Amino acid sequence: EYFDILTAFSGEDALAVLARERVDVVLLDVMMPGIDGFEVCRRIKSDPKTHHIPVVMVTALDQPADRIQGLESGADDFLSKPVDDIALITRVKNLARLKTLNDEMLMRASTGREMGVEDNAALEKALSGFSGRILVVDDHPRSQQRLSQALGKLHDIDAVGCPEEAMRHLTQDPSYDLVIISLSLEQADGLRMCSQIRSLEAIRNLPIIILVEHGSDARLLRGLDMGVNDYLKRPVEQHELLARVRTQIKRKRHTDYLRDRLEQTVELAMTDALTGLHNRHYMQSHLQKLVTAAIANERELSILIADIDHFKQVNDTYGLDVGDLVLKE
Repeated sequence: EYFDILTAFSGEDALAVLARERVDVVLLDVMMPGIDGFEVCRRIKSDPKTHHIPVVMVTALDQPADRIQGLESGADDFLSKPVDDIALITRVKNLARLKTLNDEMLMRASTGREMGVEDNAALEKALSGFSGRILVVDDHPRSQQRLSQALGKLHDIDAVGCPEEAMRHLTQDPSYDLVIISLSLEQADGLRMCSQIRSLEAIRNLPIIILVEHGSDARLLRGLDMGVNDYLKRPVEQHELLARVRTQIKRKRHTDYLRDRLEQTVELAMTDALTGLHNRHYMQSHLQKLVTAAIANERELSILIADIDHFKQVNDTYGLDVGDLVLKE
């Protein structure tokens, strides 16, 4: 898949590689000579230089206790041996994208500090606890109940049995952080709902996790092709579910933060901070378009230019703060 691969054969080697190389994702076996994978994960997550790097623990299939210990060590995700190719590529791509978003956020925060426009509250909110609003779409009552109970300890859950009702929820309230869709719906096609979500502007970026049966790789690949973010195979293991959900909500919060900051940056570039009026840069960018549209539509175009004579006298007499208030008025 065209990733650049670095390898280490022990925990000590891994930490040495991380100290000298730029790494986006760590795949970490539990059983290694010297210090084990859990201790390596703890050290990665406790070091300010590396704690933002996503870590995937590679565990034995029959040892769910490893997953609990991995979570407690700070792992972001799990892979079970023997490692499935689809799972490997999906997890690594997901976490590599998350690392890219995280790097972008930290870079913007650093730039903001240098410019004196740091927005600590927004950044801390984006990076802090990842409890979210989740919509579960599953028409099997027991499965729906198990998912709701497992997720309900940390998240706000709405559960429905059919895609039509789910789409009503999503279009009426676009504040959901994640949707989990079963591909085993009896009266509907879960992939069609995934396609509908990706086609609607208001919810196009909503993370989707699909639930698939073993042996459904063809449908799973179709889902991944159409933009599904992740998947879980039944029977769903609770700790794996929580890890997958946490990664997707974290990604959404990071993306939302960056999108909000982008909108603010565009607004700052086009408006005067004091008056809120459009600035000269906006006029230079848009005046030609306005003139062209006015000519094409045979409509008048008016421009108001206000010049305030001798305004320096106001500033000199009453001070700059009062001058600003006069300008705004």
